[in-house]
Amino acid sequence: MTMVAVLLATGCGLDVVTSRYKTLADAQADELFGRGWLPEVLPPSTVDIVTVNNLDLNTSHGEFSFAPAEAPQLFRRLKPGVPARIPDHAASEVRDAQRRKDVSVWWLHQNDTTWVFMCRAAKGRCEHLMWSERPLVLPATDQAQR
Repeated sequence: MTMVAVLLATGCGLDVVTSRYKTLADAQADELFGRGWLPEVLPPSTVDIVTVNNLDLNTSHGEFSFAPAEAPQLFRRLKPGVPARIPDHAASEVRDAQRRKDVSVWWLHQNDTTWVFMCRAAKGRCEHLMWSERPLVLPATDQAQR
């Protein structure tokens, strides 16, 4: 498997998990989408997927690439623009993306989770932000270690 996970720990336990996947199939095999870090909307050609997941805050950011010809397929599954409510930690990055002429901004909300995609369709590249309003529930063994 080509997935490499780097766990960054602090004194109080696991905080951030960075995952890298060479292909969409690698991400699917590792249940990235089932765990809710990205929605299942990425085009079939998606490669070089990176997610940086903050487990304490239930937020994520990252990027991925895809064949530019598949941009319309991705965008059909998203809403254009930005959601009405953006948390402070994401607001400046989204505003900056909106000002760039070569970037289009899209979003999706599912199951108390919101994703914003800042994409350069002609280059087949998107950066993404995610935040969730639902509390993160860790397995009992992880909670006992905190």
